[in-house]
Amino acid sequence: MTKKLKILEVCNLDRFAASPYMKPLFGGLVAQGHEVHVACRVTSFADVLTEAGIEVHDLPITRNVTPLADFKTYRRLKSLIRSGDYDIVHTHNPKDGVLGRTAAWKLSVPAVIHTCNGFYFSHRSSVLKRWLVLKAERFAAKRCHLIIFVNSDDLALAAAKKVVGTRKARLIHNGVDLERFRPGEDDGLRDELGIPRGATVFVYVGEIKRERNLDILVRAAARLQPAHPDPYLVLVGDSSMEPEEPERLAKLASELEPGLAGRLIFTGYRFDPERFYRICDVYVLPSTREGFGVTLIEAMATGIPVVACRVRGPKEIVTDGRDGILVQDRNSEELAGALSFYLEAPEAASNYTERARKKVEKEFDHALMRSKLYAEYTRLLS
Repeated sequence: MTKKLKILEVCNLDRFAASPYMKPLFGGLVAQGHEVHVACRVTSFADVLTEAGIEVHDLPITRNVTPLADFKTYRRLKSLIRSGDYDIVHTHNPKDGVLGRTAAWKLSVPAVIHTCNGFYFSHRSSVLKRWLVLKAERFAAKRCHLIIFVNSDDLALAAAKKVVGTRKARLIHNGVDLERFRPGEDDGLRDELGIPRGATVFVYVGEIKRERNLDILVRAAARLQPAHPDPYLVLVGDSSMEPEEPERLAKLASELEPGLAGRLIFTGYRFDPERFYRICDVYVLPSTREGFGVTLIEAMATGIPVVACRVRGPKEIVTDGRDGILVQDRNSEELAGALSFYLEAPEAASNYTERARKKVEKEFDHALMRSKLYAEYTRLLS
């Protein structure tokens, strides 16, 4: 892209836009001389974006369907797009994807793009709700030039449900910054967290929500007694959406094993997840709803053994029994078995992590993701 472009990236939260896999994407465009704006609900992460040369616009968007508020958000987007005179509008989440694509198409933006991180019509909900969401996705798909999918299951589902045809769809996996996420030593984080040297540590990075199935990780850790006593669970992520969840998990830990709650550490949102990967023995992603599972490739790039559920996203990243372990969702016994395997077979774990790092370098390098995306930007504007 030689011409300087003006690009609007639309997403639900500034925290999402400032994440380790989105911010480098936007920052890469800025480094190439393009003008990048982000429209999202602003909380406390906007400064991270503005410091990277990205202009941030506050967008009053909520996750739930609220017709009056959603109409106001649509009008705000339409006004922003009209005044911004953008070359590209790129949406990244389900609801902003519908509102943003509709507004951009109405205003004849030259390139309207959406990245699909999952469909709500595939989730457990009422038949009416799934039907309405499917109708909304089909409506929005007709109002963009391209839909990018981060996993092949969602691409196949979109085709089966007649959301989008192959001419308008592309599969582009998420990527990781290999310079940032690389093997390294503990820089003192164990001491900061009060974790003794030599203690077993399991780490999870992501939102602290009930749907993330962190209770299964707690149950699995309790099952490791007495063979692997006193493991620490470090849960790195924001719990503001469900502030009662840490207390629920701590209560469960106390009920399962005396002392486990004291080894359950909630850090809140952190900008330095790579430090946490480097202190853990195994990275665990127990969630059953993952569009991709970026934290898996971050951990794999850092040289840490990984366990995840056998669901869309993770099963596209991990080859079970070769570079990681996949387990049945919501099965604490199977998860405990996977954790025990890594702890009891360090040589096998080392082989897994070596293969995993090579896979990430070959398939999930952020530079590869950026080049594919920028190529689509160029193609649509040529």
